Amino acid sequence: MSPIAVVIPARDEQGRVGAVVKRVRSEADGSTTSVYVVDDGSQDGTAAVAREAGARVLRHRVNLGKGAALLTGAEAAVKAGAQLLVLMDADGQHDPGDLSRLLEPIQAGRADLVLGYRLFTREMPAAMRLGNTVLSGLFATLFGVTLRDTQCGYRAVTAKALGKLRWSALDYAVETEMLVHAARAGLRIEEVPIATVYHDRYKGTTPVDGLRILANMLRWRLA
Repeated sequence: MSPIAVVIPARDEQGRVGAVVKRVRSEADGSTTSVYVVDDGSQDGTAAVAREAGARVLRHRVNLGKGAALLTGAEAAVKAGAQLLVLMDADGQHDPGDLSRLLEPIQAGRADLVLGYRLFTREMPAAMRLGNTVLSGLFATLFGVTLRDTQCGYRAVTAKALGKLRWSALDYAVETEMLVHAARAGLRIEEVPIATVYHDRYKGTTPVDGLRILANMLRWRLA
């Protein structure tokens, strides 16, 4: 089985990252799967908790943003020999039980990039439902690829395809920029439904982030 790396960017997540890492390790084949947590300038014990849970921890001395943290982790994983990468969040919103579902299309030879898509439920914040719908619709209009959930950060990709997704976005626009490069490179993209847990304290894209992503999409379309 190909070496797999799970890359988890984290900032001030000492309360949840340990459980996430432990669950990933319990769901994955420990002989072929490594977990990388990139501590992106945390002011709490995120790094120590992640390391104690069994992750390989990389640290940014200051907060550089999710895109930068993903790049740091992905580059380290590929350098260490990973052939498949899974990207997921540190706050427990992505269920490690879906790891095999994300990897299956790649391992079966059908896809280069697999995206999780979140089912719209009453538990999903209304602002998130609206933002996902608008941004996914605009992505289809601008880039000709129809996807259910362009903003979901739970995704799997081959190391070879990762080289074609090279992004410069440091913030939450990273998910969209990956897809722009994937569409232009003609990568095979598949989507799978995933479970998502919504906590009472939601951390993620805000309406301001959504506007920035929209502005970036227009810029990438004109580039």
